[in-house]
Amino acid sequence: MVLATALYASKTEASWKWMNHDAPVSSPVDQDVIIHTPPDTDIWRPSLSKDNFTAPYLYTQIRTSDFQSVSVTVQANWRTLFDQGGIAITFPQDNAPISWIKAGIEYTDGAPYLGVVATEKLSDWSLSPVSNPSDPNIATFEIARDGTDAWVYVVEGNSRRPLRQITWAFNENPAEFMHVGIYAAKPTREAESGHEFDKLAVTFKSFAITTK
Repeated sequence: MVLATALYASKTEASWKWMNHDAPVSSPVDQDVIIHTPPDTDIWRPSLSKDNFTAPYLYTQIRTSDFQSVSVTVQANWRTLFDQGGIAITFPQDNAPISWIKAGIEYTDGAPYLGVVATEKLSDWSLSPVSNPSDPNIATFEIARDGTDAWVYVVEGNSRRPLRQITWAFNENPAEFMHVGIYAAKPTREAESGHEFDKLAVTFKSFAITTK
């Protein structure tokens, strides 16, 4: 159940911020949001010297101790290697690289997949088959807290299929505040001449945050 105060705060435009994007701020609660992301953007840290957080990210800040879950439906015409979009939660820390989790659709090997990346120090990456092969461009994701763990699910009708368990998420003195929101990224440019800098339009629907 979403508390009225938490839901109101999430709806307030002033409580939402953009990172790496200059579009007008618009809360994704109770309305669709489309992110138009340019190429050469990503959220990925394969090494400490390659800490890439350049993707447009629309987020709000909540107390980490209050977080229970976040969910969203994401859809796009995924077609270029590593086109992606979905949920991102981050744990900002003073004088240290942030840790973060992202979950969404990612295009690789010629098809959309359900992708999860968890980054405490360095990023790892996992892929799972899409829920509906007849309509692979849309999926609903949820990141939920379970004690000190975070579980990532794909929502399939009235059930959830687990994709990842992330044991460090709320363990060992987590940050007092966390950022919760949606992102889109396009690490690879289009191959067609004259379209190298085309943007990827990613639509987000039915966004919801629950808190205790």
